[in-house]
Amino acid sequence: MTKNQKVSIAIAVLFLALIRLTPIWERNLDNLWTVSILLFIAVLFFWIIDRIVRELFRLASRKANFNLKAFIPVLVMTALFLDGLFNPLRVNLDSLYGNVSFRACYEGTQNQATFKLREGNRFELHWTGAFFANRFYRGTYRIVGDNLHLEYVGEKPPRFGETILMDNEQELLITVRNERDGLMNVVPFYYGYCKGLN
Repeated sequence: MTKNQKVSIAIAVLFLALIRLTPIWERNLDNLWTVSILLFIAVLFFWIIDRIVRELFRLASRKANFNLKAFIPVLVMTALFLDGLFNPLRVNLDSLYGNVSFRACYEGTQNQATFKLREGNRFELHWTGAFFANRFYRGTYRIVGDNLHLEYVGEKPPRFGETILMDNEQELLITVRNERDGLMNVVPFYYGYCKGLN
């Protein structure tokens, strides 16, 4: 195996690792780093395609020196690349944060949010928006009657409060406001997965 082939395989491993580790780095890095890593993944995507095509042309031009060992680097790169895109082994590191017992969604014109209750009385709110906005809010929760009480760890979202009414008839999560909460433009969340309404 040549040095270029070893580098190509290492790049393919890095591509796969960044994709698989998305649930971890996305929660723990700020927005600038998240955008940078996503752009880096895009560069790696095109770089790997280029390397696979070049390797195939190189192998095709060596008809006289054909041996099975020469195909190993391109097969490894292709396997890692396809695994990163399609995840045939169903690797899901999001499960490290606990099983989801309840989920809700908000879909706006330029932003979207998913709300999840996880085992261990933990919750997670993932808000994304235009211009690569990407924020995670986390904490613990308790349910008292129809109210969901959230205790945030760190930053609080400006559009979702600490006391949430669980309207099971209309299947909505509605922020209960008070005079000093400082919330702006609160929005209701509907139960379940996002439906792609906007």
